[in-house]
Amino acid sequence: MEKFNIQEYLDSGVIEMYVLDQLNDAEREAVEKLATQYPEIREEIAEVEEAMGTYHALEGLTPPAHILSNIMSATAPGTVAIVEPIVTTLPKRTLSLLWPMAAAVVSLALAGWMYMGKQSAQQEIAGLKKTTENLRSNEQVISSRLQVTEQELNELKGSCCAEKLVVKAADQPIASVYWNKNARLAHLKLENLDDPRGKQYQLWAFVGGKPVSIGVVDWEALQKGLVSFEFKNKPEAFAISLEPFGGSPSPTDVKGASAAVLNQG
Repeated sequence: MEKFNIQEYLDSGVIEMYVLDQLNDAEREAVEKLATQYPEIREEIAEVEEAMGTYHALEGLTPPAHILSNIMSATAPGTVAIVEPIVTTLPKRTLSLLWPMAAAVVSLALAGWMYMGKQSAQQEIAGLKKTTENLRSNEQVISSRLQVTEQELNELKGSCCAEKLVVKAADQPIASVYWNKNARLAHLKLENLDDPRGKQYQLWAFVGGKPVSIGVVDWEALQKGLVSFEFKNKPEAFAISLEPFGGSPSPTDVKGASAAVLNQG
């Protein structure tokens, strides 16, 4: 059984879709079940919920209490700004001139606060837009993966005798071969190999201890799911090599090999 990759799951965008309530009931239950098993998933849910909460709070921006208090004090009837420690009694004409000045100061203070609030809101909105774009991108990746998985399931449907063999390179899985001895088919799935760019991967089976070519791999076809090869002989194991375009009569650049086949047929 392959080990559950928590980081890959966190990067998939499923948590964001869960918080945005974009999952069906079964998918939500799966996320909640994993959250009870893995603290990292619980923490990621909490962080995404906090980020979303910050954005919603910005929709109802309210000036800080001290600014509102200052504004109310400055605009109350019969009140003027007090400067300590010197208090000077001014003629009524001079006192009346302070009102426009006080109003101007209050207006500037309020305008400054609103500007800073707007700047902060714009930054938050820009961040949210980026998050939304990432979510859409992740949604496309998830959709593509689901299509590949469905194709794989259709290919293996009814293959009750299919044996999975993992092709490894220094203990790193690079491919999986599903060998169906009844149908004499080898279903190939590459997992950790890059685009060969001008070359082709070639699938091999060991028969009598010698490598026998099963066929070259179409890279574009692999991006859509499993690629199936018909093989009449009884394979003892499988291997993957990188060869010039069109393949080679014998492997030259072997990338990895599988364990022994149990059900050769």
